[in-house]
Amino acid sequence: MRGSRYAPCPATALRGVARNRRGAGTHGAVPDRATRDLFDPIRTPRLDLVLLRREWLEAYADGRPVHDLGFNDPDDVLSANRGVVAMRVQQLAHDPGQEPWLLRMLVLRADTAVGRLAIGYANFHAPPDERGMVEIGYQVAAHRRGRGYATEAAEGMWEWAVRHGARLLRASIRPDNAPSVALVTRAGFRQVGQQQDDDAGLELIWERPVTPATPGGRGG
Repeated sequence: MRGSRYAPCPATALRGVARNRRGAGTHGAVPDRATRDLFDPIRTPRLDLVLLRREWLEAYADGRPVHDLGFNDPDDVLSANRGVVAMRVQQLAHDPGQEPWLLRMLVLRADTAVGRLAIGYANFHAPPDERGMVEIGYQVAAHRRGRGYATEAAEGMWEWAVRHGARLLRASIRPDNAPSVALVTRAGFRQVGQQQDDDAGLELIWERPVTPATPGGRGG
């Protein structure tokens, strides 16, 4: 499963978030809880899903030094997906309000020889569209696969998305990507169609409707 498709969001998407961000940037203003939740790491049992902000992505795309976000990345997990980074930078130049829905680094919290460790990334292609649909993309470093990290990250991303207005979850997966097909099947997705992607070729489209999240509860 890739994370590179760009779907323009409606003009009204995240308008309130943009207002909150402007307020948070003024002297003495304190972001409200909902705004902080958009930008804070998404925490799962083993991982922190750390948002890669626009300035960080622009520096990475340009080959400039990036700001230290508190984790080590010896594998440079984004190096094989620079096209994804470039596309997200382009999206943010067009609409900065999309930022919290885009790239997050999967950071393993467990103590390792190198400290907190980047092991992959996850993102949505864009904020919810007019139907409330979001499409996920993710990748875990090859030597870290088979340990449930992708499932854990996807579940964390989906739960976060539902809290922030998603009503339909989607994943587009190559038929030969058996682990991702198994992941979405276990998560209750159903195949609803297929498409021909310019880069990946044939992809199966999987979707799962969700109910709105309630305060203190979860959608599902």
